[in-house]
Amino acid sequence: MANVGHDLVAVLDWGLGHASRCVPVIEQLIDAGQEVTIASSGKALQFLREHFPVADYLELPAYEIRYPFHSMVLNLFLQGPRTLRTIWQEHRLIGQAIRQRSIQRIISDGRFGCWHPEVESVWLAHQLHIQHTNLRVANMANTFYHAYIRKRYQYVWVPDREIEPRLAGRLSQPIPGLPHQYLGARSRYADVRPNVVEQQPYHYLALLSGPEPQRSYFEQQVREELLRMQVPALLVRGVPGSTQIRAATGQLMEVDWLLGENLLEAVQQSQQIICRSGYSTLMDAHYWGKPLLLVPTPGQTEQAYLARYWAEQGWADWQAQENFLLKKSAI
Repeated sequence: MANVGHDLVAVLDWGLGHASRCVPVIEQLIDAGQEVTIASSGKALQFLREHFPVADYLELPAYEIRYPFHSMVLNLFLQGPRTLRTIWQEHRLIGQAIRQRSIQRIISDGRFGCWHPEVESVWLAHQLHIQHTNLRVANMANTFYHAYIRKRYQYVWVPDREIEPRLAGRLSQPIPGLPHQYLGARSRYADVRPNVVEQQPYHYLALLSGPEPQRSYFEQQVREELLRMQVPALLVRGVPGSTQIRAATGQLMEVDWLLGENLLEAVQQSQQIICRSGYSTLMDAHYWGKPLLLVPTPGQTEQAYLARYWAEQGWADWQAQENFLLKKSAI
C-alpha cells in the first residue's frame, strides 16, 4: 500500500460484506496519512458513514443485485442491462471525481466501473476465479473476467493470507500475468483480543445479510427454527434500522443490525453462530473462533464453494438453505 496522496476507495453495495472488509483497509490508508474519498451506495454507504462520519464521500449508483432464482447465470442475465448501465454511470462519476478531487489512486472493491486510464487503479477481490458446476460456463466467465481486469487495473489486492490453506481456497489464487499482493485476512476484529465470557445468554446468534429476496426468505426460516428450538437466541436481521436489541417471541431476541463493538459483544455472548458463507463474514469469523453453521445464499456459487471448503477444512458446518434445520441433539 504505497503512499500516493489521495485515494478513492470504491465499495460494492452487494450486502454489507464488501463494506465491512474495507473498514480496515480504509483505516490503514488514513493511518498512513492518505487523504481518502469513500465511494459507495445503499446500505454499504450507510454502513461506512457510521464508521467514518467525517470522511469525504461520493455516492455512486446502486447495483441493486437481487437473487430471486437459484441460478446465478439466470439472475445475472436478467439483470445484465441494468448492471451494465450502473457500471457506465459509476465510471462517468469516477471520471468527474478524478478531475474535481485530484484523485491519485483508485481502489475498487467489486465495482467494475471504478477505474481510470490516467490513474493507478487497483482491483480488491478475493474471488479471482469464478466457480460454477458447469466447467464450460466457469471457463468462459473466467476468460472474460480476467481479460477485463488485466485491461483496466494495474494491480490486484487479495484479502487473504498467502500461506495455505487460504481462507478462500482456490478462489484467491492469483490471476496469471497480473501483479498481486496478499493483504492477509482483513477484518475489523483482527487486532481485538476475544474476551472470555462465562455467561453466554444466547445459544444461537443468527447473522443475516446479502441480497434480497433471499435475505428475507432466510430470515423467516431462521426465525421459525429458533422459535422451534426454544432456546435463548439473538437474530440480527442485517437491515438498516435500530441497533437496540428487543424481545420478539419466547426466548428470541431481535435487532435490525449491530456494528463494531456491539456485534463483537453479541458474538462473545453466543455459543454458536448461524450466518451466510460470504467471504467477509468468514474473515470476521476466523478471528471470532466460534462454532459456525454456514448457509450459503441460493444462486451464489462462490458462497456454496466457500461453505463446502470450510467444512472440508473442519472450520465449520454447513447446510443448504432449502434444507435448513436446527437439531436439538446439537444443544
